[in-house]
Amino acid sequence: MIGEVSVILPTYNRARTLGRAIGSVLAQTYKNIELIVVDDGSADETSSVVEAVQDERLRYIKSGKNQGVATARNVGLQYATADYVAFQDSDDFWRPEKLTLQMKELKEAQAGFCYHKIRYDFGGGRTAVLPQESIPVEQKRGDIYAQLLYENMVDCPALLVRWDCLEEVGGFDPALRALEDYDLALRLGRAFYAAFVDQVLIDKGYTQGSVSLQTKNYLDASCEILFRYRKDYLAAGQFDHRVLRILEDAQRAGVRDDYLALLVRGAAGGRAQEP
Repeated sequence: MIGEVSVILPTYNRARTLGRAIGSVLAQTYKNIELIVVDDGSADETSSVVEAVQDERLRYIKSGKNQGVATARNVGLQYATADYVAFQDSDDFWRPEKLTLQMKELKEAQAGFCYHKIRYDFGGGRTAVLPQESIPVEQKRGDIYAQLLYENMVDCPALLVRWDCLEEVGGFDPALRALEDYDLALRLGRAFYAAFVDQVLIDKGYTQGSVSLQTKNYLDASCEILFRYRKDYLAAGQFDHRVLRILEDAQRAGVRDDYLALLVRGAAGGRAQEP
């Protein structure tokens, strides 16, 4: 085993931001890590960026074709050797104390996974912090499943997970072209207690073409997750809330009628074709 934490970083045509993301992982005050960069079929200078990094903790896995972030992360998991797993994105910057603080909190809480605040930069001076400050801290620790059903507050790069817990719930679902991290967070939250570091430990940027900005993929995945966890949403009294959120997003995209029809069929217990 190379390190106590395996950090998995999938990337696709992000040579411009990748070096900074890699550097922020390797500069962690917590040194006992391995960094697995999974190149998901990039056609830019990604390989040159990675190969320029001289650090024995870095492993480079290059795929021959683009298969999506969920598959790339699963490939990284196949190469992981550590007892804990963390995830980085190719346009994010980790603050130096991230893993040190997370490992401490996770072990002290004896939880299955640990997450923290992320600061999002949307450009033009627009920023946000997740989870929202309005959510009481006690609802961010321990059994957070009901809160996750209401709204996802665990972005993938904020996760530090015990390997045995990840092995129990499974990896990422390649069938989801967005929100694959929300699906994983729900499975983790349903099975294990969460630890939480009440600090911003990642600065996250959005780049043009980011999966999180592809509206149709996001809306399709939102519906799929709603149908997949339908019984839990209903039991928690959150089903109608999630439907309204999806319709609000669809309204902004100008496709509300399409997704309303899809949701009506799904609410009746049937599964529908994508609009």
